[in-house]
Amino acid sequence: MHERNTIVWTTMVSGYAQNFCSNEAVALFHEMMRMGIEPCDASLASVLSACARLGGLQLGRQIHELIIEKDIVVGVILGTALIDMYVKNGEISVARKLFVGMPERNIATWNALICGSAHYGHARYALELFQQMEEELEIQPNDITIVGVLTACCHAGKIDLARWVFHSMEKNYGIEPKVEHYGCMVDLLGRSGRLKEAEELVKGMKWEADVVVLGALLSACRSHGEIEIAERVVENILRVDPENHGVYVVLSNMYAEVGRWEDVERLRRVMSHGGLKKISGWSCFDGTES
Repeated sequence: MHERNTIVWTTMVSGYAQNFCSNEAVALFHEMMRMGIEPCDASLASVLSACARLGGLQLGRQIHELIIEKDIVVGVILGTALIDMYVKNGEISVARKLFVGMPERNIATWNALICGSAHYGHARYALELFQQMEEELEIQPNDITIVGVLTACCHAGKIDLARWVFHSMEKNYGIEPKVEHYGCMVDLLGRSGRLKEAEELVKGMKWEADVVVLGALLSACRSHGEIEIAERVVENILRVDPENHGVYVVLSNMYAEVGRWEDVERLRRVMSHGGLKKISGWSCFDGTES
């Protein structure tokens, strides 16, 4: 193109940001500024979302200063992008001030602060926000909000509240539990040693549990030395993902910790005869999404 206006540049920056090409979005924004193109709300919000994903706090602050310097009106979209950027860079106090100062907020604004606060250990504040959100009655929570609330309950150890939110979310908010919500509950119950309850919850899912949910339960079993449930979880994981051979190593280590050497040897033979090797990269569900 021989000529490019703000709309063209914004379309490209937004396109990169929305497709998780954060480095490209930031690089194009820098080029846009060097060319003397005046950014608009959409381009600023898009590059802020890229900064949130990249951990680009310094650039995010510079953009915030630019907004103040040019006296750009911070509406819902731009304000939410700023809050999301600060939250994902751990600057919860700055995000709080922005949130309080916003004359208008949408569900994305609430979710950014609730989920971010929960993820970074500010569980009590996240739950207070949720209570405030319910009291204002202007905005109904969605499935992302509930993930944030359950994550906060997990960090705060509020099992009864988490149970109530999870079991009433469909009735109270019209939100059917998704795999992310089950993952949060399994993680919470597993951390507190309520492994049988967590297993029953997984069995009660309307669809087959995936490796993320089952992995969270297996991780909890290992932490609490619950071999019986772990054996059943391993069977389920292998049924869902037959190539996930790392579960044999996890179970073998659990057997070794209690001196069940015959079972250790049995699993080693299974792995040896099947030509199996441990797959690296084991992780469990942590409840982070915004």
